[in-house]
Amino acid sequence: METKKLTAADKREIFELIKKKSDGIMNIALAAYFIFGIFLSFFYDTYLVAFGVGGLSLVAYFLTKTILPKSNLYQYILGAVLAVFAAQFIYQMHGLFEMHFFVFVGSTLLITYQNWRLQLPLIILVVVHHASFAYLQYLGNKEIYFTQLEYMDLQTFMFHGALAAVIVAICGYWAYDLEKKTISEYVNKVALEGQLKNVTNNIAFAEQISSGNLTVAHNLTDDSDELGKALVKMRENLLAASTKEQQERFVTVGITQVGDVIRNNADSLQNLADDFIRTVVKYMGMNQGGLFLVESEGSDQYLNLTACYAYERKKYLSRRVEIGQGLVGQCFLEKDIIYMTKVPQDYVQITSGLGEATPGCIVIVPVMTSDEIVGVMELASFQPLEKYRIDFLKKVAENIASSIVSSRVTERVKKLLAESQQQTEEMRAQEEEMRQNMEELQATQEEMRRKEVHVRNVLEEEQAKSERAREGRSVLMRLTKDDDVQMGNWDAALEKITSSISKFLGVSRASIWAYNEEKHSIVSEKLYMKAGNKFEAGTELFGKDFPRYFKAVLAEENIVAENAHTHPATSEFSEIYLKPLNIESMLDVPIFNQGKIFGVICCEHQHEQKKWTDEDADFLRSCADLITVVYKSHQLMGIKASLPVN
Repeated sequence: METKKLTAADKREIFELIKKKSDGIMNIALAAYFIFGIFLSFFYDTYLVAFGVGGLSLVAYFLTKTILPKSNLYQYILGAVLAVFAAQFIYQMHGLFEMHFFVFVGSTLLITYQNWRLQLPLIILVVVHHASFAYLQYLGNKEIYFTQLEYMDLQTFMFHGALAAVIVAICGYWAYDLEKKTISEYVNKVALEGQLKNVTNNIAFAEQISSGNLTVAHNLTDDSDELGKALVKMRENLLAASTKEQQERFVTVGITQVGDVIRNNADSLQNLADDFIRTVVKYMGMNQGGLFLVESEGSDQYLNLTACYAYERKKYLSRRVEIGQGLVGQCFLEKDIIYMTKVPQDYVQITSGLGEATPGCIVIVPVMTSDEIVGVMELASFQPLEKYRIDFLKKVAENIASSIVSSRVTERVKKLLAESQQQTEEMRAQEEEMRQNMEELQATQEEMRRKEVHVRNVLEEEQAKSERAREGRSVLMRLTKDDDVQMGNWDAALEKITSSISKFLGVSRASIWAYNEEKHSIVSEKLYMKAGNKFEAGTELFGKDFPRYFKAVLAEENIVAENAHTHPATSEFSEIYLKPLNIESMLDVPIFNQGKIFGVICCEHQHEQKKWTDEDADFLRSCADLITVVYKSHQLMGIKASLPVN
């Protein structure tokens, strides 16, 4: 577990309770010392020493503690006071040897502060006292007492001092060791509280995701929070899928509305142009737009503003643009979209009841079929356009182009028929031309019918994909909300995930395998078999037996095998695994954990080959992300369960 560097303030906070507890012990000990000194005074009438020296020692200790309450100086004074009391007791008992043990009692009491430095004033004063008192006593001073022995040689004195130093050193080591253990326990406690906070935040974030809130923010406070990273990645994937669905739905609904406009105005080109530009401007949320159609004047061609719409009302404007003139004419020549976000001040003005303003963007789209351009559509807006909206404009421009061509041909044929009724004789001369026109009309109508069928097929296909994607998200959302998945209940969560995969993809077998890098093998964590609705686990496959399959898995790519017997990565299983179980198709998607291969999801289809789609692989990738979240939750729940309960 990573430890942080403690500041002086941190240490004060850690040892504040220890200091208060030790102060209480010392108050009792000092009172006992003082009372004991009074008790000893009765033996040799040393009342003045008992009250004088003992009282001054207590005054020095409590005065320092009162004057400097935030300083630890009083603790060092305490060490000196304990040494003075030991010297006082030795003097009061005229050198009684047992009184020397009060040095060790004082040293032991100082251990409670867990500060080995407090032993220094004690041992220094004891050494000074012993040396000076022993020297004075052996000089013949009868009022100074160190020992009751007649004589203590230097060797005995050295042993005496050495043993005292050893005991004080041991007490100092105990104080040092206790200090380190206290700091270590504090750091570990802070680290575990941080991990628990991450777990709590991740659970709250997962609940927000499961409730459908994909825009909720999640700030990672710890770079080692892999579960939080996995949840953020899953949220981003779900948000991307939701955004993609909305964009696809925007295009599908818009094409449907334009298709309705085309069907309802097949007989009038002007009505078709008016309804089309009004529908596009309103659906796109643009501010104004115009449809320029190519017209002929003799041998010359030009672009005429056929329809214009702005601010919920049709504009009756007359405008002619020559081929190649301005951006509209240039778009006609280049047959490509022009998109501008820096619009010149004098290019166009958007007018409303509040005044005029320059638009934020201009988009000019050629209206053309695959082989013919019939006009140009120009739109203006204050807001820039996303790419999918520009692509939508390109598609609807292709649809309206075919209808314009058909409508113009129809109008031209009608005109010819009217003239033919009035000019019967001229009709005969132009019979061949009329027949050709009719053939052209039929070809155009057939083309339009083919396009209608194509558009209908595209719409049905897009609707089917949208419904399939919605079902996939529903399955994933249900799994995300599941209690076993959120709580990291490994076996139960894997059973629900594998059975859901089998049901959604319509496959007979779905399994989850964990990769063992050390053994270079994969182990079946859970296999769901649709036949019998049962689960198995424990099968192990080794890379040395199936090298091509393991190479494909470790390449971190999807294995899409419609024919599992011939696919390069799965053909190794044909004789010993696929044929005995009648497995025809396989789809394997890797599972990642901390940027590395963690395992693989394997889908197997029996009895007939199955065509896998991109949506199937996307669904399995989302399931792989969910399995990573379950694994991380499982690990963190294990850590949380091992923590002591206060």
